[in-house]
Amino acid sequence: MASFRIIEFHGFKLCLNDQTYEPAEDTELLLNIIKVNKNEKVIDLGSGTGILGIYALKLGARVIFIDINPYATLSTLCSLKINDINSYSYEVINCNLLTCFRDYTFDVVIFNPPYLPFEEYSEWIGYSWSGGKGGIEVIGKFLQQVKARRIYTLYSSLSDEDTIWDMLKERRYIATKKYEKVIGYERLVALELIKYD
Repeated sequence: MASFRIIEFHGFKLCLNDQTYEPAEDTELLLNIIKVNKNEKVIDLGSGTGILGIYALKLGARVIFIDINPYATLSTLCSLKINDINSYSYEVINCNLLTCFRDYTFDVVIFNPPYLPFEEYSEWIGYSWSGGKGGIEVIGKFLQQVKARRIYTLYSSLSDEDTIWDMLKERRYIATKKYEKVIGYERLVALELIKYD
């Protein structure tokens, strides 16, 4: 694996290696929709470089960064260090989705999921975009595990959108904000989701 290189994105310095997803338009969409309050408990799931959780930290949240990719967790740790983030306000965990938690409820989960209809797992970087058949397998597993009052996530028009909305309805989440961006033949949709009872 190549060593880290430092990039700037949305005013933050980020550590990147060849096995960590580089922030792009999907990241920018999520940054534009995320709203967290001081002292909220937040998970940055699929943290990659850590940009989304670092943004939440800057807004005053307490953040747990999670990524299945061990190289991404190293990128997250490096990004936290070079942005001089206080180590008492975060944790970084190498884990598959939320399987490392037994009983929990968080205020907010931020998840830039792998949403493309591919299954490329020969290298760690493939976990960043391989959403499985229909591009919805990973987000479906996430929705079965998550216990949060609010979720920020996104999907691609290349995914099975109808099934995603059915899963959200089944798990009792409603979209309160929705931002879209068209890139070529693909439409990215960022969502703020609120749990209702």
